[in-house]
Amino acid sequence: MTAPDDDSPHWSLRLYVSGASPHSAQALETVRRLCDEELAGQVELEVVDVADEPDLAARDRIVAVPTLVRRLPPPPRQLVGDLADVDRVRAGLDLGPPPSQPPVPGAP
Repeated sequence: MTAPDDDSPHWSLRLYVSGASPHSAQALETVRRLCDEELAGQVELEVVDVADEPDLAARDRIVAVPTLVRRLPPPPRQLVGDLADVDRVRAGLDLGPPPSQPPVPGAP
């Protein structure tokens, strides 16, 4: 057995969307923000338009969009529907508590 490659992503996500629908666009924005801010350098994000790749959607048993599939780390998970709420997406991915926000100047 070989050791995992340290350069390989620790997270593998697949986001199923439907064209340029508002819900799909919001889901993509939310997921990309999480990937950029919290999983930078550790994630592989694949975006799949179900109209372009219906066979892939069928293989993953996608019945609604948007759907975010966490392929790695195990166990696999699917988050279906409104993915605009970043806290809901974080919880669904098991990312733990959000990183602390910097203090606001002048706040008590």
